[in-house]
Amino acid sequence: MIGITRRRIDVAAVVDSVRRDDAGAVVLFLGSVRADPGIAALDYEVYMPMAKKVLADLADRAKDRFHVLGVSIVHRVGRIPVGGDSVAIACSAAHRREAFDACVWITDEVKRTVPIWKSEPPRPRRRSR
Repeated sequence: MIGITRRRIDVAAVVDSVRRDDAGAVVLFLGSVRADPGIAALDYEVYMPMAKKVLADLADRAKDRFHVLGVSIVHRVGRIPVGGDSVAIACSAAHRREAFDACVWITDEVKRTVPIWKSEPPRPRRRSR
């Protein structure tokens, strides 16, 4: 499962998409909007054609590099409130080490290479009296 959505990420579907009988481990990473001072939400923008291609490529590279059996990456775009999930990455493998290593690598590469940008939404202007 590789996707970009404006809706809430269905975490259970992401996990289920990598479950296999020959996998002894499933690792899930959820990136969430953190409650930093003054932050109520973040806006995520995407260059869709390139982002989908890069996500699919990362999944293929992780399978080859870490010998994982399944990889799913779903990124949310649009306005995401504090506590909302912005990305879900799931990896399955025969053993936990491969699943963890692949998930960490994918997480770093998504942030580094996928054309998705986040910004703080503009704050409402205060009315002058």
